[in-house]
Amino acid sequence: MKTTIGGDRLGSGNKQNISLKHYNRSTHDLSYAFRSSMAVGTLVPFMKVLGLPGDSFDIDLFADVKTLPTVGPLFGSMKVQLDVFQVPIRLYNARLHMNELGIGMEMDNVKLPQIAVTARNNGEAVEELLKNNRQIAGSCLLKYLGISGIGRPTGDDVFTTRLFNAVPLLAYWDIYKNYYANKQEERGFFIHTDDDSVGEEIGQAYKIDSTGQVIGSLLDNEIDASITGAGVKLYFGSGASEPDATLIEMLENGTPRTFDLIFPTIVWNEDEASLTCTGQTGSGSQRWEVEQQTVLPKNVGVTPVLEEFNLDVIDNMRLSILQHTPIESQFLINNSSDLPYGAFGKSATVDGVSRMSASFPMEGLGIKTYQSDLFNNWISTEWIDGTNGINEVTAVSTAGDEFTIDSLNLAMKVYTMLNRIAISGGSYDDWLDAVYTQERSKSIESPMYMGSLIRELAFEEVISNSDSEIDGNTQPLGTLAGRGAMTDKTKGGKIKVKCDEPSYIIGIASITPRIDYSQGNDWDMNLATMDDLHKPALDAIGYQDLITDQMAWQDTTIDNSDSVVFSSAGKQPAWINYMTAVNKVYGRFSEVEQDMFMTLNRRYDIGESGIEDLTTYIDPSKFNFIFAQTSLDAQNYWMQIGVKNTARRKMSAKVIPNL
Repeated sequence: MKTTIGGDRLGSGNKQNISLKHYNRSTHDLSYAFRSSMAVGTLVPFMKVLGLPGDSFDIDLFADVKTLPTVGPLFGSMKVQLDVFQVPIRLYNARLHMNELGIGMEMDNVKLPQIAVTARNNGEAVEELLKNNRQIAGSCLLKYLGISGIGRPTGDDVFTTRLFNAVPLLAYWDIYKNYYANKQEERGFFIHTDDDSVGEEIGQAYKIDSTGQVIGSLLDNEIDASITGAGVKLYFGSGASEPDATLIEMLENGTPRTFDLIFPTIVWNEDEASLTCTGQTGSGSQRWEVEQQTVLPKNVGVTPVLEEFNLDVIDNMRLSILQHTPIESQFLINNSSDLPYGAFGKSATVDGVSRMSASFPMEGLGIKTYQSDLFNNWISTEWIDGTNGINEVTAVSTAGDEFTIDSLNLAMKVYTMLNRIAISGGSYDDWLDAVYTQERSKSIESPMYMGSLIRELAFEEVISNSDSEIDGNTQPLGTLAGRGAMTDKTKGGKIKVKCDEPSYIIGIASITPRIDYSQGNDWDMNLATMDDLHKPALDAIGYQDLITDQMAWQDTTIDNSDSVVFSSAGKQPAWINYMTAVNKVYGRFSEVEQDMFMTLNRRYDIGESGIEDLTTYIDPSKFNFIFAQTSLDAQNYWMQIGVKNTARRKMSAKVIPNL
């Protein structure tokens, strides 16, 4: 390699050129196996490799998925997908974006973004913490990105914090926004657990003393416990109203029930729906018969939920990093950062003990969308009909002399251009593709997709060869069950990656159900006259509404005068119904209380206003009905991935000098 002393300059001649040593490359085997439990619709990182300039990777992927036994045969299949991306570290540091002068002499001042990970340490034996990996759950996003715990606790602090490299986490959500999120919805979802995730077990709660220890339980509205300490806290569930005067009187002076404990100070906390009772007099074991509203647990039965966030948060995080000052300091992600980045710093109280969200199953994992079909692709109505939408921008006035053929032609061309942009997605890259249709050499300013492996997961029936008993129910000879296994269908899997700058190679695994529909009315059932049929002369006329009556009939209203009012999810190209179809199920397979569990049915949540989950994002819990465990955090799929990775890097194969 040749360079000019002091730096290359145009036209400087050859007299001051010097030759620098060229480093040779060697071959290294970075192959490994990845094994994890998974759930449908979650995006699980299975690869995180740090690449240096000059590195090249020849990656050969293999995937095998098994499932827990199903309670019956399952009709349908799922798409198993392994995607690989290259993400330059430069994307997450402002100083690396403008070829800054002199930066090569102070690379130690180029700080990588950090994430503050907090874990609970005291109150549990250190040996138990170390043995059971209790600081960070094995299926938490942080675990998949390489963080298993913050370290062995030695102090007395309840919570301790450690900083970790945040680039893989930032890369994960950048990949999510660019490749998995539905930009038309302008939102995303991830799995999250905190104190707002309230369980549904009626009549369970705990009393907690001032030190945070559980000292009694409330079951069937009765308390029978020995009371110690300076006070207790009684939870009444999220959204509960202030307890009535009867209970307050009982706690303050012991009437109408007789017991020794009296609490002079009682404070109602509306936000957490709790009574804090302090300064009691008396002691002993007492029975409190609490006549009060049905109790929802505030600190037990905590369950994960699908947490919604705006996709703008991901762009805003990048902007915050690029605007970070002073630029020599580390950019920090902590519990005050917007969700999903700050999710791991939240907490939930279980059995009177506060636990960090990162200790709960599947915490932080992003949720992907269904496969594209007629009911999972639409364009935002605001883009078409809203303020500054296509229709408003391209409107042509017909008043007086304002209307001309030139204005009509211009409006038509603008209309066509804006439609191309709208259907492409609306980002800057989409704009370049739609407006100029020119192949170009792009600088890497977002994660780059490098390739995939796609396989198919089908379900085989299993026939019982003997009688058995499950939960007291006799399963006779010949009972049908099932299990999932891979088919021979395989696409891709061989990926080449070449790094020109320090980068992370991130792999994302996902399982996507190929869904069926059963709740909607066929679109042609609403045709009223022959004039409603498609006519070739009217091709390419623009857009039509995606009528939700096709998804679920419950989203259509009809009044006493038999007037029908349809709802729309968004816009689709006109006549699209003639061009595509969806999977459908009938008979007992279409009835929830019958055999719907044996199909991958799209189960819309129906409320008073119709469809409540009108989204293209997958709810993993809706595809667990075929299994014994049906909760959101059930991980009924066992993923095993083989990564054969041959790396060529500018690194000597010698590990000790002179060998």
